[in-house]
Amino acid sequence: MIFHKHIPPFPLCAYVDCIVYLEGNNKGVGFPKTAMSLVFNLNDSFKLYAGKEFTDYTDYKKHWVAGLQTGPTYIESYGESKMVVVQFKTRGAYAFLHQPLHSFTDHYIPLDCVYNHTADEVWEQLNEAGSIPEKIRITENFLLRHLLTAKMPDAGLFTSIDCTNGNKKSPTVNEMCRQHGISRKHLNFLFKEYLGVSPKMMSSLNRLQVILQTISRSKPGKLTSFAYELDYFDQAHFNNSFKKFTGLRPTDYLRNVEIKPTLKYVPHFLPAD
Repeated sequence: MIFHKHIPPFPLCAYVDCIVYLEGNNKGVGFPKTAMSLVFNLNDSFKLYAGKEFTDYTDYKKHWVAGLQTGPTYIESYGESKMVVVQFKTRGAYAFLHQPLHSFTDHYIPLDCVYNHTADEVWEQLNEAGSIPEKIRITENFLLRHLLTAKMPDAGLFTSIDCTNGNKKSPTVNEMCRQHGISRKHLNFLFKEYLGVSPKMMSSLNRLQVILQTISRSKPGKLTSFAYELDYFDQAHFNNSFKKFTGLRPTDYLRNVEIKPTLKYVPHFLPAD
């Protein structure tokens, strides 16, 4: 498998976490993140399954944008899979998609629905490119052409959002409203418009990131105390919340960590057996 990760320069780095080039096949379960991604699939197909049985599926051929997912996704890349993946930052996708992000949530949308023929042109250029650095350059140029320079919401609000990422305790809705002098209704609108989900859901997704990172490095006996550290009412509440987003109990996830070491490095993807 080939994995090449590139951190783009300014101004893209303000919105894009990384650009990744991948070669190799994968089948398994993806867990929700706090940011969207954009994918150019250069060879063969990508299957998005309807459920954990890995039976009914939708084929994605060339390119798509993956909205924020609020539950597990069952996927498979097969054949001679080659992909260029743009992983946005939590608040980065809007600058390139130019439309409310809640319309992408829990969906995979073909890029020609967003960029018309431009997406196909870039896909052809990527296929013709002879090296990974050239593919990265083409992708960066595509992003730069679509980078939105229009006025965005209050920068302070985005700073607050950035500060919640990776933290065990996110600011409450009331705290953010007081800090920025806006109503709960307007805050909810801003989150759905520019991030794709409500403040409550984003807080839950952020907490999931902390949970996945921690469990992937934990021992079984640690799970109970960890539930209370994250302010869950009890272990049952913690278990139910984790299963809602991943389809697994925390103990099942930890058991997989012990037999599938890749979870220690990529906790958001559980390879199929």
